[in-house]
Amino acid sequence: MKFKSIITGVFLCLGFSACIQEEAPNAEADIVSCTLSDPSVLKMPPIITNNTVIIMANSTTDIKTLAPLFKLTEGATINPPSATERDFSTVQKYVVTSQDGLWKKEYKVFVDTTNVKTEFNFEHWEIIEGARGKQWHGFYEISNTGQKQSIWATANAGYALTGYVTESGEKLTNPLIYPTTSYEMGYQGKGVRLETKPTGAFGDMMNMPLAAGNLFIGSFNASVAGMGPEQALKATQFGIPMAFNRHPIAFEVWYKYTPGANYQDENKNIINSVTDVFDIYAILYESKDGKRLDGSIQFDDDCIIGIARVKDPEATREYKKLYMPFEYRREPDQKKLSQGEYYTAIVFSSSRDGAYFKGAIGSTLIIDEAKLILEGDK
Repeated sequence: MKFKSIITGVFLCLGFSACIQEEAPNAEADIVSCTLSDPSVLKMPPIITNNTVIIMANSTTDIKTLAPLFKLTEGATINPPSATERDFSTVQKYVVTSQDGLWKKEYKVFVDTTNVKTEFNFEHWEIIEGARGKQWHGFYEISNTGQKQSIWATANAGYALTGYVTESGEKLTNPLIYPTTSYEMGYQGKGVRLETKPTGAFGDMMNMPLAAGNLFIGSFNASVAGMGPEQALKATQFGIPMAFNRHPIAFEVWYKYTPGANYQDENKNIINSVTDVFDIYAILYESKDGKRLDGSIQFDDDCIIGIARVKDPEATREYKKLYMPFEYRREPDQKKLSQGEYYTAIVFSSSRDGAYFKGAIGSTLIIDEAKLILEGDK
């Protein structure tokens, strides 16, 4: 056992060494944190991803004269400099240069002061560029005022770390082989395709043999995800502040689902008695000390105020509407609800136990035309 641990440790070190070398341009030229001179206008701490910063500010904030303050990786510089006043009524770009001057990384910084709409048709997506030519699909919304809202996250950036190559030789430079992709034949227009995928030798070594296709409101930290199963759960941060004048009473979505042939556990043991199922849920919760729910979510957590979750997931080859009523544990505070002090998370997964690396390779969930239904809606 001791010898096996040593060998595993050696391979892990070699694997991470390769990853660090590959990701060095990003690791040495990162925005670590961001704030404003008056942090009270922030709805939540800014969301920082591989190449974007999303600042969610109160609706009364003058976004034409903001001067964000950035903390960078050691020795790095940013242009324009931190605390430079800029007009964020449109997206602003910053370039971070590493300490040795060899690496540069461009960030797009968004400031969003509008509330998120309650209907999601998944028509808007873009190519996200990663290291060494890797690229994947990312999804966003457009507000009623025309602002881009990057509220949707996936674990595609984590999948890019696996270096997986398909049996036909396709590499992760092809965005269509990732677990979460745009889908041309949605219920109306485009939809989203979520498929449970193998993670190859790297995933096997890390006891993370598969990756469920997922899409959720929140953020994903790829640098944490590659550190092992427990850290991968923490990499997924669910929810953002959303304001409602009326209680959400249900969540609905059109979907199709086909389970994969062989359900397997985290050790790749085939369990013939189990058929994979998908998961969909919407949650209204109250953040504790600024902390958000993550992939290790416990559905009996007392921070959860209300939840709408699919109870009997059914496979279907034709589009079917799924209606999930909210079940409230306690009455929401109307003032907090209307001021956006509660967090709302919406989560889709092609394998219900995918967060724990259990599921069936090939399980495919297709979603489109989702909606949070509020009290009084027809």
